[in-house]
Amino acid sequence: MRLLLNFILITLTILACTVEDIYLFFWPPQPNQIINLTIRSRRDFSFDQAEALDDKRKKALSQYIPVYRFKPENVEASKLKFKWFMNELVLYQNKKQQEIENLRKRLQEELEVSLTRADILGILKHRDLKNLLDGILTIEESVLQNKILSESQNLMGKNTIEIQNPNSDGMATHSVDDLMALDKAHLFVEEKVRQLFWQVDKRVLDPVLKVSLATLQPNLEFDQSENQKRLDQINREFPSKIVSYKPGEVLVPIRKTLNEKDLLLLGSYQKDNISNLYRDIPWILFIILFIVVSYNLFLSRILANGIRNNPPYPFLLSLLIITVTILKGCLVLTLFPFYFLPFCLLPILIISLNHGKITATGTTLVGAMLVSLFTEPVYNVLVFFTFGGLTAVLVSSGLKKRLQILIPSFLVGIINALIVMFFNMDWQTAITQIVRLHKVEIAGLIGLFNAALITDISWAFIGGLIAGPLALLLLPLLEISSHTASSFKLNRYMDLHRPLLKELLSEAPGTYQHSMTVAYLAQSAGEAIGANTQLLRIAAYYHDIGKMKNPKHFIENQFNGENLHDTLDPHESAKIIINHVRKGLRIVQENRLPKAVMDLILQHHGTQLMEYFHNAAAKANPSGTIADKDFRYPGPKPQSVEAAILMVADAVEAASRSMQDPTRKKFDKMVRLILVKRIVDGQFSECDLTSRDLNKIVLSLVDSLEASFHSRIRYPWQEKKKPQKKKVAWRIGAKEEKDQEDRAFRL
Repeated sequence: MRLLLNFILITLTILACTVEDIYLFFWPPQPNQIINLTIRSRRDFSFDQAEALDDKRKKALSQYIPVYRFKPENVEASKLKFKWFMNELVLYQNKKQQEIENLRKRLQEELEVSLTRADILGILKHRDLKNLLDGILTIEESVLQNKILSESQNLMGKNTIEIQNPNSDGMATHSVDDLMALDKAHLFVEEKVRQLFWQVDKRVLDPVLKVSLATLQPNLEFDQSENQKRLDQINREFPSKIVSYKPGEVLVPIRKTLNEKDLLLLGSYQKDNISNLYRDIPWILFIILFIVVSYNLFLSRILANGIRNNPPYPFLLSLLIITVTILKGCLVLTLFPFYFLPFCLLPILIISLNHGKITATGTTLVGAMLVSLFTEPVYNVLVFFTFGGLTAVLVSSGLKKRLQILIPSFLVGIINALIVMFFNMDWQTAITQIVRLHKVEIAGLIGLFNAALITDISWAFIGGLIAGPLALLLLPLLEISSHTASSFKLNRYMDLHRPLLKELLSEAPGTYQHSMTVAYLAQSAGEAIGANTQLLRIAAYYHDIGKMKNPKHFIENQFNGENLHDTLDPHESAKIIINHVRKGLRIVQENRLPKAVMDLILQHHGTQLMEYFHNAAAKANPSGTIADKDFRYPGPKPQSVEAAILMVADAVEAASRSMQDPTRKKFDKMVRLILVKRIVDGQFSECDLTSRDLNKIVLSLVDSLEASFHSRIRYPWQEKKKPQKKKVAWRIGAKEEKDQEDRAFRL
């Protein structure tokens, strides 16, 4: 199982590092296709838009249709100007020659036409001047019915244009062949006039033709604003600058319908990425293998020697797999930056499931290294995840209620925001502002927090804040799958007002008081060696819960009354005593107590031999053979230090009640004797208890017993009659005095 989980973790991390490349390779992007992943850049990548989009831009420009506005007022202006010229000639025909100079000047001013005095006199003397002018006006009017442009340079390579008529809202498309440039219109007018009035003297015709051509204006105007909009749109669609992408930045978002620009971007990225991929994959594989192997060595060689119980290999490896899956899923299925990733759910889950700070620290460091490989493989990202994770380790302990998980989440969010600010702020400007204390500009300091920095800080804070609630969602699944209980779940069973404990108090008050004392002793011993005191206390409350089914068969509930075992066969008595473990297990299963508590209930007697009933059976049948298995608990032996502590505390509490004139020396002797007997019996062979631990357990139990049995001043009425020494229950025949001091060995 462990090997399989390691293989899954390695494979999944490699896949997380390359899933975008695999997707693009096996499912090449197509136009108008919806992409199913968010594609992010894995390294610094520059997209040269000018090179990649040059052909597309040229094609778009060639297909771009110019827009012109039709100017009907220009047509009327051309006619009016020539008519004005005609009217002026009529007026000056009857005037004196000395006034001809005024006409020449007015032509210069109004029509910008330079005619000589002789030209004007020649025109005025023409005998058929009216017919000449009317004919030229008619030709000009016919020409003005065409679409006349001032110049045709904007039509290079164009086949059509769009003309906007002021009298309508729409656009009309016209062929370029239907258009006429102004210089061509001039030639056309000149050609027609000369053909029609070939007999007119050139000295008259040329000046009149010159005026006619000067009055002719284009009736189409290039729409600069509309054409610029269309060109700007093309430039936006096919820009020509170099765009730089940092590692982790989104190239194409999920569920986007791909256009030509996206295809060119992804094609350029693939081309650039493939050249580095074959070089990077071996290094990625090596780094992942190194991290995973180092983590396994940490668990087996370092952590296993430094903690009380064996490391939960399957749970920790599964948790790393879940973390990698969730975080990579956030990257490929959302548009959020990597600052948003709720990485700290990893240490919060480990702490909440009572696996210790050392385990959480090591796993957090490994998780940070693995996650940074597929987010942004640079040192600041590793620092970001590491600092946030270690903060979660430090502040997640001791939480009693689920709502309190918001406290470490909030603190992690603050640390995340500070780290982002530290790496992304313009510190040169900030230090310059701070150094000049006498000229600190608040506006300058505020300006350091630009929109991009504020956005990154916000995402980092949110990523830390949601880690706790997300951990709460995963906790029930992990509790079920790993057969463990979180500190929040265990805390519910610390309440002494739970119905099951009230029932124990009502049905078996002696057992209830015994359980409370065992909880006190077990907690003190657990604190001495760093065991899970919360689990110990809860297990102590419920360890003898099975006794309430037939409480009178247990001495603590007899209250110096008749001992029912005096009339029973030793085998029957042993069976009754052994069954309290099975019955207790059935009760806690019905009440859905955590499996961790059930395990301690099963293991708190281990496979101990009930010496009292075994000896009684041997004396009752001296010639027969007594099977030890009939007088041993079914076990298993303690599998954890918590189970071992509960076993010792249970025996010590029972034995301490029969002691006369207790002293610290007697307590020490009793506790050591109980420990030695269980060591000799091999009860601690399957858990990790060292001699140093045993010594600490002895000292803590002796201190606790001494505190519980502290001496008080005797009242006079207590001195009148010394209480007689009572018989110890469950004795068969006369026994040595020492049996009275070791009642625990008889259960």
